[in-house]
Amino acid sequence: MTPKQYIDINRERIIEDIKYLVNIKSVKDEPGAKAPYGEGIRKAQLAAMDLCKKYGFDVYDANGHIAWAHFGPEDKFICIMAHLDVVPEGDGWDSNPYECIEKEGYLVGRGTGDDKGPFVMGLWAARYLIENVKPLKYGIRLLLGLDEESGMEDIEYYIKNFTKPVFSFTPDANFPVCNGEKGICHVKMTSPDLGVSTLLEFSGGLAPNVVPDEAYVSVSSDLFGDLSELAESNEDIVVLKDKVTKIKAKGISAHAGSPYDGKSAIHSLSSFLLSGDAINKVEREALLLIEKLSGDFSGKSVGIDRDCEIFTPLTVNLGLISMKENKFEVVLDIRYPISVAPEEIEKMLSELAREYGYEIIDISNKPPFYINPESPVIETLTRTFEEAYGEKHEPYVMSGGTYARKMDNAVAFGPGFPNRKKPDWAGDAHMKNEALSIEDTFKATEIYCESLIALQELDF
Repeated sequence: MTPKQYIDINRERIIEDIKYLVNIKSVKDEPGAKAPYGEGIRKAQLAAMDLCKKYGFDVYDANGHIAWAHFGPEDKFICIMAHLDVVPEGDGWDSNPYECIEKEGYLVGRGTGDDKGPFVMGLWAARYLIENVKPLKYGIRLLLGLDEESGMEDIEYYIKNFTKPVFSFTPDANFPVCNGEKGICHVKMTSPDLGVSTLLEFSGGLAPNVVPDEAYVSVSSDLFGDLSELAESNEDIVVLKDKVTKIKAKGISAHAGSPYDGKSAIHSLSSFLLSGDAINKVEREALLLIEKLSGDFSGKSVGIDRDCEIFTPLTVNLGLISMKENKFEVVLDIRYPISVAPEEIEKMLSELAREYGYEIIDISNKPPFYINPESPVIETLTRTFEEAYGEKHEPYVMSGGTYARKMDNAVAFGPGFPNRKKPDWAGDAHMKNEALSIEDTFKATEIYCESLIALQELDF
């Protein structure tokens, strides 16, 4: 039976499996028993393990830190690294984000595209090999990732404690093959003490790696009149009055890897506050850096911009803001190319914080990686994709961060197709109305089947 025939007779079951997992809310939360990333993620993990076991895999649970399903030789194996955790849903959905629906040929729900749908694609591709390709030269291990969106502690736990694969791919990008990823630096900074603050609250953003589409400020009710008048000509700002005056800013959500697709609500709100007289001098000085960082995705306005011949230029996203202990606390997501050393990034940020009186209280840095596009495994995956898809496309590099940067000899491979345009209502990863094409799901699963077969022929 060919991969296409196999997928065709199992279409309904593949869709059912995706819906089953998407309907489980698996956002990182407070840890629990055997649930270091929260009960929702644990529930999704156990549900996925049940599916894998039902389909003939041996399953292993590393006390909730990570899990996997395996078939075939265990000394040498190929790994499919997918993840079951998702980013928070946010607002503005047209349907329940945790009740997966079909609409105009798409599956809609949080995690359909990132990364529960692709997990199921990998599962069914591996199942095809179990049932149709024997014996296997290399075992197949399907990694059940649980912390990809919040730091990748899961994959680090695996690398530290368990056998590494001879080759891995993660279905968390686009076809044909992503052979390089930018570095990702997350920085948490606090402002100087705001003194006798006019602001009672300042909050915004869902996660560091999402351009914030909403932000809020609360001030004294006495300022309602002045702020309402100031907001009349600003379509991004709404001023509401209750026991306090609350100012709401709207933006456009986007992934931090492509921030120019979005519009920062934090920038709209900080610019609005700086345009009037409601805040005091200390608050104004502290907000200047926030306005610059949130309004200029290139980092040029604060002198940290960098270019590269292979990758796109450095980008900055101020993804989170809050007020704690009378200080602004912000979290930045910086994506930087291989032309910049990780140490240089940290040095630039330290100098920037010092210039504006801010303090860096936490920093995490994931260096970039790049694999020669002429390597045998890259050429094999590219060729397999082109033969199945019928078009020629070159390997590419990207700003997004996947498990591939953590594991040796690993790449991101699909499931998105080149030059696909979705309906206006349909969102991408991390956006409202996240949507996955049903027909593309079947085609990608077929490509994964063919690719796993081709990888069995290589020498690792």
